[in-house]
This record gives sequence, C-alpha cells and structure tokens, in this order.
Amino acid sequence: MLKKISMLLMLVLLLAVTGCEPTEKLTGKQGEVKDVTGQKNPITTEIKDPNPLTKEFVVYRVQKNGEEILIPEKIRYAAGKKSREEGALEALINTDPVSKQLTNLFPPGTQVISVKVSNDLATVDFNQNFASRGQGSFNERMMVNAVVCTLTEFPEIKKVKFLVEGKEIDTISGHMDLLDPLTRNPDVLPKPGNKDKKEK
Repeated sequence: MLKKISMLLMLVLLLAVTGCEPTEKLTGKQGEVKDVTGQKNPITTEIKDPNPLTKEFVVYRVQKNGEEILIPEKIRYAAGKKSREEGALEALINTDPVSKQLTNLFPPGTQVISVKVSNDLATVDFNQNFASRGQGSFNERMMVNAVVCTLTEFPEIKKVKFLVEGKEIDTISGHMDLLDPLTRNPDVLPKPGNKDKKEK
C-alpha cells in the first residue's frame, strides 16, 4: 500500500513538472511583467540623446560627378566639449555624406589640431595628413573651399588661414596659394534659385 502511494505521488509530481514545461517553450518568454494596475495614463520613459553635446552643423560637400560646386548638408555630430568651429570641421572630415551623390575628399587620418578665431579670421591648424601631396587640382581646390565655406557659415568668420602642424604652408599640391587667408568663393557655391543643384 505504501509503495502504491509513493508511486502515485511520484506520478503527480512528474505530471506537474512536465505540465509547466510546454508553457515556457510555447511563449518563449520568462519573467514578463504586465501592467495590471488599470492606469489610464501609464508612465512613459523619455529616451534622451546619450550625448547631450551633439550639435547640428552645416558642412559643404563635394559632388561625385566632378562638378566644382559644393553642396551644403545639415548634419548632427557629437562634438563633445570642443568649440563649435572645431566641431563643424570634424563633422566635415569625419562623417560620410548623407547624399550618395556626394563624397568626402579628405585624406585618411586628417585631423583638426585647433581652430582659433580672432575678429573675423579663423586660423585652422591641421595635422600633416591634410597636406598630403599629389591630390590633384580638383581635390585640392574643393577640399580647401569646403573648409572655408563650412567655417564661414558662422556669421562672424569672413576669412580662413591654413596651418599644418603649427606652420604656414604656401600650397598643398601647387594648385592653390594658401599663404594668405581665403574668403568664401561664390564660384563654388550653388547659385540662388538653381533648383537642380539641390541634393535630395
């Protein structure tokens, strides 16, 4: 009799264990928590930008088709605690264009060492990678003008002076004179009202 009772208890225990297992397998969920309070307005969590120092910049991009017209793009970039001028240039150099019709010409490893603004002049100091030789006239012209146009988006900046590793340079590959500060060149910008220059 005792043996039968023991076997009966073991059978009940076995059924209880095996009966729970399929539920877990069918749902595929464990520890799911549901709101059973009946609140009409449940509490929601606001997800904030993990980097509160992300800023929006307008940068000037080069077209893949070889046309010597720069296209402005508005992008968001985590500039950290750097100045807005440094942040804008880093966004220009370190990010890929949003449009597939645009490209980034800056040589690999190009870095902004500093940007100093005095009155209406911004003096930009790049590392040696920026001045890599043999870039060709198109690359040199468009890269330099992209820097100038990006920085002169700030209303107080009218001119840009180029340095490499803290020293003045006369040119990169012999196609542009960089000894004197440069101003924004309207010839490399879309003409007002020219809709076919706008990028989607």
